[in-house]
Amino acid sequence: MDNKNNHNDKDKEQEYMKTSEQELERKPPVEKEGLEEPRTTGYKPLQLGLIIFAIAVLVIVGFAIGFDWFGLFGN
Repeated sequence: MDNKNNHNDKDKEQEYMKTSEQELERKPPVEKEGLEEPRTTGYKPLQLGLIIFAIAVLVIVGFAIGFDWFGLFGN
C-alpha cells in the first residue's frame, strides 16, 4: 500500500513539474518604461462644449437681468 501511495505522489510531482516548466516557457508580458498615457473615453470635446455653452447662457441671462429685459424692476 505504501508503494502505491509513493507512486501516486511521484505522478503528482511529475505533473507539477511539467506544468511548472510550461509556465516558465511562457514569455513575460512586455513591460513599458515610464508613465503610460491614460485611456480616455473621447468625451473631452463634448465636455468643453457644454462648459462654453453654460458660460454663454449665464452671461446672456446676466445681461438680460442687468438691462431689465424681463421687466423685473420696471415701474
